[in-house]
Amino acid sequence: MSDYDGVNGGTELVPVETGLNLDPDDDDDSAPKGRSSRSEQYPPSFFTDEKGNLKFVNLVVRRPCSVFFGILILCFIMTFLLVSVVFSAGNPFTDPGNEYDINDIRSIDYDSLKLARDKVEDDRKAWETSLAEASGIPQLVRPQQEVLDITYWVFEGETDAGVFGSAESLRGMREALTLFTEDADYQDFCWKRYSQEQEQDNGFAASNSTNSTGECDLPLSALNIYYTSFWDVDIAQSVIDTLMMDFPANVIRYNAVALCVEFNTLCEEVPPQYNTTEDFAWALALNAEISSLTNEWDGKGPLQEPFLDQISLFCAYMQQLITKKGLMDFGFDKEFSIDNPVSKYSRAILTWGGPLALTDTNTEPDDLTDEEKDEGDEEALKDYIVDNFLSRMNKIASSKHNPEVNSYYFMGALILEVLLDVVRQDALLALASFLFVFIYLRIMVGSWFLACIGMTEILFSVPVSWFIYNTIFRVKYFAFLNTLTLFIVAAIGADDIFIFMDAYKLSGQSKDPEILESLESRMSWVYRRTGFAMAITSATTCSAFLCTLITPLAGVQAFGIFAATVILIDYVLVMTLFCTAVVIYHNKYERPGCCSSCSAGCSTIDPSSTQEAFAKVNSDDDFKRDRISTFFRTKMSPFINTPLNRLFLGIAFLLWLVIAVINALRITPTKEEEQFLSEDHPLQKSITILNRAFPIVEDDEGLNIHFIWGLNKVSRKGVSPLTDPEFFGNPKFLDTFEFNEVCQTEMLQVCTDLKQNDLYVPYIKQAGGLGAVSCFIEELAAYNVLGSLDDCMSVLSGEWKNEVWQIPEADIPAMMQSFIYERSCYSEEGSSIMEQYKDNLGFDGTAMRFAGLSVESSVIDPFSTLPEKTVREQYDKMIEISKKIDNVMIDACGGKTLMTDLDTKFVFMNNQRIYTRSALTSSILGVCIAFTVLLVSTRVFHIAFFATLSIICVLVSVTGSMVIIGWDLGSIEAILISIVAGFSVDYVVHLAHSYVQSSGNTAERITQAFGEMGISVLNGMVTSVGASIPLFFCQLQFFKKFGTFLCLTIAFYGDDVGASIPLFFCQLQFFKKFGTFLCLTIAFSWLFANFGFMSVLAQLKIPIKKKGAEAKNAGTNYSDSDGVSDEEGNGGYSNDNEFDA
Repeated sequence: MSDYDGVNGGTELVPVETGLNLDPDDDDDSAPKGRSSRSEQYPPSFFTDEKGNLKFVNLVVRRPCSVFFGILILCFIMTFLLVSVVFSAGNPFTDPGNEYDINDIRSIDYDSLKLARDKVEDDRKAWETSLAEASGIPQLVRPQQEVLDITYWVFEGETDAGVFGSAESLRGMREALTLFTEDADYQDFCWKRYSQEQEQDNGFAASNSTNSTGECDLPLSALNIYYTSFWDVDIAQSVIDTLMMDFPANVIRYNAVALCVEFNTLCEEVPPQYNTTEDFAWALALNAEISSLTNEWDGKGPLQEPFLDQISLFCAYMQQLITKKGLMDFGFDKEFSIDNPVSKYSRAILTWGGPLALTDTNTEPDDLTDEEKDEGDEEALKDYIVDNFLSRMNKIASSKHNPEVNSYYFMGALILEVLLDVVRQDALLALASFLFVFIYLRIMVGSWFLACIGMTEILFSVPVSWFIYNTIFRVKYFAFLNTLTLFIVAAIGADDIFIFMDAYKLSGQSKDPEILESLESRMSWVYRRTGFAMAITSATTCSAFLCTLITPLAGVQAFGIFAATVILIDYVLVMTLFCTAVVIYHNKYERPGCCSSCSAGCSTIDPSSTQEAFAKVNSDDDFKRDRISTFFRTKMSPFINTPLNRLFLGIAFLLWLVIAVINALRITPTKEEEQFLSEDHPLQKSITILNRAFPIVEDDEGLNIHFIWGLNKVSRKGVSPLTDPEFFGNPKFLDTFEFNEVCQTEMLQVCTDLKQNDLYVPYIKQAGGLGAVSCFIEELAAYNVLGSLDDCMSVLSGEWKNEVWQIPEADIPAMMQSFIYERSCYSEEGSSIMEQYKDNLGFDGTAMRFAGLSVESSVIDPFSTLPEKTVREQYDKMIEISKKIDNVMIDACGGKTLMTDLDTKFVFMNNQRIYTRSALTSSILGVCIAFTVLLVSTRVFHIAFFATLSIICVLVSVTGSMVIIGWDLGSIEAILISIVAGFSVDYVVHLAHSYVQSSGNTAERITQAFGEMGISVLNGMVTSVGASIPLFFCQLQFFKKFGTFLCLTIAFYGDDVGASIPLFFCQLQFFKKFGTFLCLTIAFSWLFANFGFMSVLAQLKIPIKKKGAEAKNAGTNYSDSDGVSDEEGNGGYSNDNEFDA
């Protein structure tokens, strides 16, 4: 039996001349004069046969199984190829750190240094390899000498006494540290300090002797003070009394001479009033008393329970001394002071070291690259933590573990596990979204077969689009944002399915014999009617997403291109795969049949629903409408057509819009760091406490800001982030750069100024009373004078400055070849010079390519995402400093200063500005595109204008709601605003198009539009809302916010609320915000489309007139009228029953 057998019994039904409407409720049986037949209305062409049927539909009707499986196989092939091409290379997502405007000065400076540093490092490693091969001795690094990872504990006191006010609280914090330090294998993983005698003069021929084991570094914690090995109450009280006397006179007195007394440096800077023998003797005695206590802060003694208050007060006074504050301020919060010696929060760090002295019996060490060795160490450390400690860490971090202190932790090796666990939970919620869509599809279409094919079509649209996006468009940048398309297509795909099925059901209620004479004619009518309507909405949505191309950020551009592709492919699959499935459903499943739709032995429904409908064309039987369509036709339409109701609606909408506009105008860029996780998530809570409760102190890592000489701007030739996201250009070195004696002298002077100038204190972190400035030139000069860096006291004191320390430029390469392997006196980790200054010392093994210095910011750290305004203040000051430096360094070194950071904070600062600006421009452009598409599709200006006005109202409402619920304009919010037009256009377009294609006066058009599209729009809204609810519970904040956002927008527009609600429960902020956005957008879209847009049309009653050939075909209306104009009684408009696509 062929695919076509059994369709209408293989017999063409004879049409009967009649002028009846498709609309079963229209009792006008008279045929308008001048009516044309289908063959006249749709003359034969490449797409249409001699009967006016679409040739593609003829193929689908005659060979439904062949077409169906052909499309499915093609989708499977594309998916298989996608997996083979994209996923075979590993993680398909592009590093989000690669997203920036490649033409912005911040990104240019960033890549200029980063690429130059990498190039110099590669050249130097090649030189080192050749040198090691020549000597026959490999370069070795001592076990656990380098920092591999850290475990960070954050503690929050639950009582007024703070975290250090009671023994129970202190023991609770202590437990979190001894959990590791008392483990038998801790020595094999801790970060170790090696004595200087154990270090080699250079990096070659390091010994692995058993007596060079090193010692595990103490955890960085204020607990070391409270568990000190020695505490003398009298000495402590003597120090407190001395500093308390005439406070702050003695504090100022000590600080004036501290650097000279303790480090024998800057003695010439001591103010004259304190430069006396008496002052120095007093300071020496006080320093001796303090040191007798602080030198014993090793955390190895018993808890000094009787002296807790005295210890806290002693630390408060140490906080006032510029050379002592670094010993204690890490463990106390920013509110801790002499007047308030109570710390509500504390923190501690355990440091893990590498390379680990672990052997892999399956792999020789020489067979592994450095990166593979590092990955192996990280995996071994992670296994050690997970297997031995993770369960107990979680127990300590539980809220009920200790009544006086809450503990939170995070660790680099574990954070991915934590986030993956969050993503797994959120993924289950995302599955709930798709499950809801599937169940609702099943309920509304009434067929498991069609529901399954509908979900298959929706899901296939993503991999098929990805294949086209990657293979045909050649776009390799795949942003994390692209994952949002799963929820977008779930909403829009379900909407298209409802539109198609509603048209199919309505075609079965037609009184037009030409529509029902065969399945080909029936499906051609459905295809034309739905194809054009969905093409309009899909084109508008695609265009709105493509508006993101105006932003210079590749990640946002990639999202726009991918989302537009997914919408297009979803439309194509609905019109092909799902259309074919409907034909199979018509033949086999519309009434109970057999289980296999395309098997040879399966019976075909006889008579089919088309045959039964054709038989009723001339009957007076009423078609039974579903309750929802009846509600919109008999309840919603009269409600909108009642003037008093429109008055109340107008007042309500006006009041709301006033509120929304006022709040929308109040939206401001975020003033706080952006959160990645939900506020109550332990990881986010610890990060929030760190950012808000603690100042940046000596032991904190501030953002390193680099001032470099010898580099030109990076060459961007051939750079295309979308097609090659890993290529950023080629580094350029200045040929005019000279690292001569003059350049060296001026570099040292710049370092000194940055360290000592009080004007820079608000911007440069202070350490030991000086600015935290990293200058390799200091140690290079000392090395030239002293011959080595073994005597760090001489290096740090600056005694070498009294000698001629400058190095002739010709001698630099030879000196550098030994200097770079010296142990840095400024490195607490015992790092080599090259490791300590790897970003600023551009020696490639044979020549100095660039040189520089860096300062640590007192405000920005490498980990937090601060508001754009905060970062810009710091950036502007650094630009000011670099311009001041240029006054001497251009002539001295032969080039201008390049200022940048290597943690992309300045780059992201510019991204934040781009986000906020693109939010406005993209939304405006999206609205303009929507108006253009509406005008072209309806060819009625006032319809396009009012529909666009409705979209604007949605945009304003969503933005105002964002302010009301407490959102600021961060990067996530800006991205969501920029795409709101794309989400809010579908529903008003459906109603507008249906209104234009209807006939009769305004009230009749509104009734017909609601009767035809009300159920489709409502179904789309319900699926979207239902699918968005799980996102409210996500911890990924973007998805949660997006769910809310879209829910409200489309509730004023109509289709996709259900798909957004799951996003509210996600854990990561990204998903959470997405869920909120989705729900907001859907809600507002549905409300404004149904009650706003339609009420305006009902109130103004502007007639729609069509001319020429269109007026001649007034008889082929979807719902024929009596030819009465809205105002004049003139039959000046036509339905064109079948959309002339």
